[in-house]
This record gives sequence, C-alpha cells and structure tokens, in this order.
Amino acid sequence: MFQIQDDYLNQKIKVTDLKFIEHNSIDYIYIPNLNGLFEIDANVKLILNSNGDDITHIYNSLPNKINLEEYFSLIENLREHNLINFFQDNLTHTSKKELQVESIKEISALTLMMVQECNLKCTYCYAGNGEYNEKGKMSFQTAKKAVDFLMRESGMHKEVTLIFFGGEPLLNFKTIEKIVIYADEQAKLYDKTIKYSMTCNGTLMTKKITKFIMEHNIYVQVSVDGNKEAHDYNRFYGNKSGSYETIMNKTKTLRDQKQLGVRATITPTNTDYVNIYNHLFSKNFRSVYASPAITMFSHEEFIKLIEKFKDLLIYFEKLIQLKEYRKAKKVSNVMKHLQRLHKGYESTYSCGAEVNFFAVDINGDLYPCHRFVNNKEYKQGNVYFDLDDKRKKKFLVEAHTSNRDNCNNCWARNLCGGGCHHENYEVSGRIGSPPLQYCVLTKLQLEEIIKVYLNLTEKDKEIIFN
Repeated sequence: MFQIQDDYLNQKIKVTDLKFIEHNSIDYIYIPNLNGLFEIDANVKLILNSNGDDITHIYNSLPNKINLEEYFSLIENLREHNLINFFQDNLTHTSKKELQVESIKEISALTLMMVQECNLKCTYCYAGNGEYNEKGKMSFQTAKKAVDFLMRESGMHKEVTLIFFGGEPLLNFKTIEKIVIYADEQAKLYDKTIKYSMTCNGTLMTKKITKFIMEHNIYVQVSVDGNKEAHDYNRFYGNKSGSYETIMNKTKTLRDQKQLGVRATITPTNTDYVNIYNHLFSKNFRSVYASPAITMFSHEEFIKLIEKFKDLLIYFEKLIQLKEYRKAKKVSNVMKHLQRLHKGYESTYSCGAEVNFFAVDINGDLYPCHRFVNNKEYKQGNVYFDLDDKRKKKFLVEAHTSNRDNCNNCWARNLCGGGCHHENYEVSGRIGSPPLQYCVLTKLQLEEIIKVYLNLTEKDKEIIFN
C-alpha cells in the first residue's frame, strides 16, 4: 500500500453537489454548475463518493491503480472543475448573489391584462374568477403606455413580444384590435419586429376574431384539460354547464391552421398525462403542455402523480422509437427539460418574470408576471411613471436559484429553476421557498428524464433538438 506523509496527501476532499446516474450498467454524473451530463470511470466514481476522506486513503482504495502523477492530475482536474475541493479551501459550489439590475435591465416581452374578469368560473382559478381582486378592463390609453414602455425598456432587443392575457382577454377585443395597429406602428419607429400571443379560454372566438388572429399571426393558447368529461369537471360557466364543446366548435379553424396551442391543468381527479396528450393530439393542437395545480395535491396524490409522469416518459420513448418525432416534440413536459439538458446552459430562474418580461394590470401597474397582479407587495412601478429598480433588484435577488431555500445546493436547480415564483409564494409566503413535495416530485421526474436523454441516439437528438 502507498503511504507517505505529505501536506497534500493528507488533505481531505469535499465533494460538491452533483447527481450520480447509473443507466444500462454505465455510470454518469450530472453537474449542476455546468448543466452537463458526463460518463465516468470507476476511479472517478470512487473519488466522488469519498467525501471527507483524505487523498492518501482514496489513492490506496482506487479500483484501477494508476501512478501518482496520473492521480494528482486527476485530483487537480476535478478541483479545477469544482467537483471537489479541499476542506481548507472553505469553498462551496454556490453562494448568495449580489446582482446588478443593469445587467438584465432590458426586457423583451410584456403581458397586458386586457380584462380582469372572465365568463367562466373554473374551480382552480388562482385569479378569483379572473378578477385578481379588482374587476375591470384595460383602456386603450393604458395599453398604449404599456407598448411605449416595452419599446423603451427593450433597448437593443430587435424582437419583442406583446402578450394578451386576462381574465378572458377577448372580452376586450376592440382594444386588442386597436393596440395591435398601434404596436405595429411603434415597432417600425423603433426598428423592431413585434410578435403577438394570447392566452384565452376559446369560448368567445368568432369568425371576425379568428380572421384578425390569422392576419396578424397571433399565436393563441387555450386551456383544455383533456377530454370532455375531464375538462367540464373544472372549467364551466356560472350555471355549471361545461365549456368543452363550445371551445372545440369555435377553435376548429385555428387548430386546422396550426395556430392554436393548448395548456391542460392537472388536478387530483385528472392525472393521466398520456390520455390527456393523446386526446389533445387528436384535436390538432400545435403544442401541448400539462401543468399540475400544485396547491390542490396532497402528499399521497403527489406520489400517484409521479407514477403517471413515468407513464408519460414511456409514451414519449415509444414515439421516438416509432420515429414520430413531430408528435414527440409536442410533449412539452418532457421536451423542455431535455432541451435544457442538451443545451447545457445555466438556468438561474424558473421563468422570465422580471428577468425579461413584466405584466401590466388594468391600471398600468407593473408586476413580475400575471399571477402576481394586485399583490401590492410585488408591484414594480407603473407604465405611466417608471419602473422601480430597487424593487426589481430585490425580487431578482430573492428569486435567484442560489438564494432559494432548498435550491442552493440542489443538483436539479438548473433543470428546475426553483419552481413557480407565485406557487411558492402561495404555499410558503416566500417566492424563494419551493414546497417540499414539489421538490421531491421534480427531482424524481428529472432523474427519469436524464435516463430518457441517455437513450436518445445522435440521430434522435439531431431531429428533436433542431
């Protein structure tokens, strides 16, 4: 056995946060700070499983013996990439961030709350019947000020996006018509390209509105929770009659033109991802996404949801095997994480709230996103006046993954982003405190998604990521 007294060889190593993945008898590690997935050999695996051991002990325990020069080189390489450090280094992988607002000052999108009221009474609506505790419609004057704000604050961004939201935005369609014309004019003046999108419930779609949407290439997303029975259980009018048939009848043209996306809400009574996706695929939607209403789930119901998500991954892999790539790319719940993993970039926020967009309420008040509207604690300014940079900085620091409870040293932070700011706030009272059951669910899902990625061939990757 190798024995030598040396300051270096007596150092004890400290392993930073990473995730071991064993798949098809091969060992891998997922490294959060690189957002990268790497195959490892037996020696590296042992070193990374030797937290607190000294260099000498580790060397003597290596399954595949190498000389000292090779060993030291390996140790230093692992230190250089911050996979390990020595306890005396007093280093951690992540630390609290002091952010400069100026570095992410420019925005590229704005959500206009065209109406804070709705014609449906969905059971799980986080906005209180779409009103956000203040019923009303946005005036054309306020919408103009919002567009001016977007043009001014988007700086060097050549492409910007205006999003029409509610409540039900089509209750204020006349203002939408006028503001699109105004925004087009302003985009030309600022030498920018402007895109439009809208989230609505689809029940108020008419031939005139459909024609306008197609002429201005507005990407529209509606909410449909699956088949008629599943959808009508939660999404209905004030008289309790379901909205499914109305939506399907009134959105057929947009679906046929591939100009309509759909978002399904997963509830404890509606957790079958595969059935939901299959049904919505059959209705010719351009894109499909399903999201759990987290606050509705008990711990036991979350466990069942994990199993249903595994079924979705099996379904996704079958689509890949059958070369049904177009359909597979529509499985957004899987694709969004695969894309993050494939691109390998560091994701420090769960979404673009305040990073590159704001929401504007009917009074012109600015909020991080539509879900925070009328929560005065998170009001960030007003389009008639200005943005409050101090409040923006406070939000961005609190929302950063390195500053979130449970996220700072979590291996999944760059694939997850720390959960929805507002859902965290609803459960814990802080945007930086993800619910524990959300963390458990997400990490289990991501571990399985990494295995799906490892199963993809180079040809698969070339097709689905391009």
